[in-house]
Amino acid sequence: MSGIELEIAALYPWIVGVACRMAGDEADGEDLAHDTIIKALLAVVRFDSSRDLKPWLLSIMTNTWKSRERHRSCVPFCPLVEGVAALVPHDPLDVAASRTLVSLIRDMARRDIAMRSLWLYAEGYDYGEIAEATGARTGTVKSRIHYARKRLRQLLED
Repeated sequence: MSGIELEIAALYPWIVGVACRMAGDEADGEDLAHDTIIKALLAVVRFDSSRDLKPWLLSIMTNTWKSRERHRSCVPFCPLVEGVAALVPHDPLDVAASRTLVSLIRDMARRDIAMRSLWLYAEGYDYGEIAEATGARTGTVKSRIHYARKRLRQLLED
């Protein structure tokens, strides 16, 4: 283990404590702490060792928490049912409507990069991963997702 990895390991109780306070729940806090540690270890090459480790870990944790909260505020989808995501609950009319909606979005995603970005975001990818997959900048991905949501809202209202 490198020096920074040992420092992160030594800060584990602090990371869990902060994560539990941020999440408001011990189980969610432990998940957040583990995600933070994994992301930190994957990005350790980008850490400037002349700086303090705690603020860096705290920013990783905060961004991870914000991403989770954004995903929780999205429309809840169940696991794939017969290859199609279904909205909760499983009322037959809701399932039929969700299949129609998913088919519409999937068709639009094949033709429109903004809708494809939205589709990937709904599947749980973050902005950076979508940017890498589409070859665009992160800011461009955020903009595309914003406009795709706006168009989707308009379609749903019509």
